[in-house]
Amino acid sequence: MASKRPAPGIEPLGHGQWELVVDAGRDPLTGKRRRITRRFRGNLNEAKKARAALLVETNQGAHDGTRATVDYLFGEWTKELERKGRAPSTIAGYSSHYCHSIRPTLGSVEVRKVTTKMLTDLYGAHQARGVKPGTVYQIHAVVSSMMTQACRWGWRDSNPAQWAEPPRRQDAVPVVPTPDEVLVLIEAAKASRRPVYARAMLLAATTGIRRGELCALRRDRNVDWSAGVLRVTHSITDLPRQPWTEGPTKNRRRRELAVGTKTMGILRTQADQLDQRAAACVVDLVEDPFLFSDVADGSEPLRPGAITLYFSRLRTRTDLPHLQFKHLRRFMGTYGQDLGFSLTQVALRAGHDPAIAGRHYSGSVPEADRDLAQAIDDLLM
Repeated sequence: MASKRPAPGIEPLGHGQWELVVDAGRDPLTGKRRRITRRFRGNLNEAKKARAALLVETNQGAHDGTRATVDYLFGEWTKELERKGRAPSTIAGYSSHYCHSIRPTLGSVEVRKVTTKMLTDLYGAHQARGVKPGTVYQIHAVVSSMMTQACRWGWRDSNPAQWAEPPRRQDAVPVVPTPDEVLVLIEAAKASRRPVYARAMLLAATTGIRRGELCALRRDRNVDWSAGVLRVTHSITDLPRQPWTEGPTKNRRRRELAVGTKTMGILRTQADQLDQRAAACVVDLVEDPFLFSDVADGSEPLRPGAITLYFSRLRTRTDLPHLQFKHLRRFMGTYGQDLGFSLTQVALRAGHDPAIAGRHYSGSVPEADRDLAQAIDDLLM
């Protein structure tokens, strides 16, 4: 009687021993086929059952066999973030944390070999050299997100960051400038060689728009001059050593904001300044110029970084070193609530994302927002 022939994936080694072979796909780093092998002692039927069990384990990710390093994972993860439309400035922030605080320790380690103990030691080392708890927590967030993606791709069975405990972040007291402090900053900017920044700060304080959103405003696209409405549709990204880009807002939503009569007058003044400067330089404005621009024809926007630099110098001159430009957003939100407007209303105005109300926001300008716009206007003018 003919002897039984070994099944596919089962190689006889003699003396009742077998080599079980299972295909595990391609290694994401090398592109080569991966094989999981295991030696087994017993008869052929038992070897078939053992190989079937090994095949189940492999399909469940227990033997992924990837040799990808954390460096390779980081590169693929950032590509995935770009595909999902994450803001370039956000990805740049993740890259900064990775390059300075993660890569030196874990960059060359294989993804499958990263342990919770490694991450705990990493956090502890940063704490020991004086890194603030909030920063260590951000490092943890980057690692955790990377490892979650590795699990989704089948490179790991579990996320080692799930059990690694970063230091607890201290609850910081939000800094909110008073109306008097905002007025001091605006008056100082008016008296400087760059009064355009006074108008930019006033607009930020009364509408709560972000720096990048303010820089992306165009004269015709974003301002309804007859209705007194500001359409926030785009944002400017200006990363170091890269050209500026114009893209969607931070949460990729467009919103329409009522503008108080006094703030609307400031916007008209800014638009008039564009015409006057172009005439003085004997150039024509481009079609739909940027409302805040450093070039005579309005073809390029004011940079977010330039606003930050100017504000840093201005706060020193006015003896208000505790303030940052982003605190002007908090001014609108905080005082808007103090004046009796709902948290949802001021959040929508600032471009925040209330869980339910934001989904059903139609883009129209309700009367409550008109009242809110005028109330904030009256605090400063």
